[in-house]
Formats: sequence, structure tokens, C-alpha cells
Amino acid sequence: MKHITVFAIAVCLLASFAAAGTVSAQDHAARATIPFNFNVGNKWVPAGKYTITSNVSNPYVIFIRSEDSKIVLLSVTQSDDERRLDADKLVFTKYGDQYFLHKILCSHCGMSLAFPGSKHEKLARTRLEAGLLSPSDVYLALK
Repeated sequence: MKHITVFAIAVCLLASFAAAGTVSAQDHAARATIPFNFNVGNKWVPAGKYTITSNVSNPYVIFIRSEDSKIVLLSVTQSDDERRLDADKLVFTKYGDQYFLHKILCSHCGMSLAFPGSKHEKLARTRLEAGLLSPSDVYLALK
């Protein structure tokens, strides 16, 4: 009888940890409608509705999933030194007609992340320096 009681308590504890992990993962989700094609690292991503989540055990690993789940990206980021979490937003750097996801700033998700420059972005920056493009930052609100 004692073994059954200990086993039942262990099962309840495991179930509560699993439920807490699920709630925690949902708390770290942000949603955005992005009206233009963009790049995440070296990956091109079409315009659409996306959910961005961070890995609970490693907050620098993020998942970007399209609304229909046809597009799922895993990306490693670094901490953003700005630490300005006054507004929930995605920050894109625009070179000509190319957009590069540069930062995720989300207070309710606990995300203040920056993406390292990619090969595609370095090429766009080289074109900029040659006078062919002009950069600008584009901000989109997160939901």
C-alpha cells in the first residue's frame, strides 16, 4: 500500500511539472503579422502570421512558426544589449527591398534578443556601402 501511495504522489508531481512546463512555454510566445518577405539568418521567409517562442531551458534558442505550421525555423540568438523592453516589437533592418529580422523585444515574453548578421545581410550592407542601397529600421508590433 505504501508503494502505491508513493507512486501516486510521484505521478502527480510529474504531471504538475509537465503542466507547468506547458504554461511556461505558452507564456513565452509572441505573435506577429509580417506584411513583407524577410530573412532570418540565411533563411528567406514569406510574409504571413507567425508565432515566436523561446526554449524554456535555453532562452537564446527561438522557434518561429507560421500560422499554418508549414514554416518552422529554429534560430540561435544572442542577448540584446539595449534591454529596452518598453514595447513589444520586432525590429527589421531594411536594405533596398530586403528585410532582415534584427531584434525581438518582448516584455511579456521576457525576450530581448538580437540576431547575428548573416551572409545575405553582409552582402546587402556591401551594396549599401557601394551607394546602391540605403538602410532603414522597420518596427512591427507584437501581439
